[in-house]
Amino acid sequence: MRNFLLLLALLSQSVFAVELDFTFNVNSSGPSIYPCDAGIKHVSHSNEICYDRETQKTCDPTLCQDGEVCDCRCTGGNDPDDIDYTQDFLTVAHADWVDSGSPLPQTTAATVIASDTDFSRIFTDKNEWNKQISALTFNLGSERYGTEFYLDVCYRGPQIDYRRNNASNKFRMNLQSTITDLISTNGLKYSEVSDLKVRVEGTCDLQGTGTYSDAATDDALAHQIKGVSGGDKNFTTKDASFKAGANLVLVNEWINNSSNQAPRFCKVRYYFSENMRNNTSNPLSQIRKWQNQQARISTFSDIVSKKEL
Repeated sequence: MRNFLLLLALLSQSVFAVELDFTFNVNSSGPSIYPCDAGIKHVSHSNEICYDRETQKTCDPTLCQDGEVCDCRCTGGNDPDDIDYTQDFLTVAHADWVDSGSPLPQTTAATVIASDTDFSRIFTDKNEWNKQISALTFNLGSERYGTEFYLDVCYRGPQIDYRRNNASNKFRMNLQSTITDLISTNGLKYSEVSDLKVRVEGTCDLQGTGTYSDAATDDALAHQIKGVSGGDKNFTTKDASFKAGANLVLVNEWINNSSNQAPRFCKVRYYFSENMRNNTSNPLSQIRKWQNQQARISTFSDIVSKKEL
């Protein structure tokens, strides 16, 4: 009788038991930021510079008289056969893009020679999104200052859809650059003799607005911005003069107006130019020094969600 009652109790419990099987998903994707392209050019000079080595003043060789001591030396000018710009080039080591925390794959070494019309760059079209730079050097041997070069930084936003995120997350962009003179022969510093300047152009494609409003996908080339403009948020600065050792804050502003407009992709371009080519008050300063100078340029690129200031 006791066993019968125990069995009945167990059967009663199973009849009234409530069970639940529930499954759910987790989406995980973080941002990635990396140097992804570089370019160089040197627009040909339209005139020549002639100077007297003794007086260090400009001169005109056509005015030298026969039999007269005349040491008037000239730089290259507007001869269409002159290709002095090819003496400027960059060397680079690059590899395929890999995810955050992954070892760098095998690198490829390349050399890119400057053009006098447009920037010669490492990659073409949108391919830079799937590449990353591990080492970069600009080698400038042209007769006169006037080289321009740039570095691209690519940002891939998380593959998370923030359009339904009601948190007060806003993204802020902070871009900085510093130059350090490493070799200064006879007190000549590259940052000074070249009058190097820097400016920034950048663009961000945002979720929830514009033509492509979905979150980013695994295909970084899909619906991708090519240059450094045309996105939903653009950044442009004026030329800023470098002072050796001084850190220049170039951009420090918000990217999005609301939390559901998180950046899908951003591309930032740091432009550098040797402004000494424009020194008409002292034309001799436009001639590149033979004494070796070396400088190191650092860039800092930060794109992160922050509390509003």
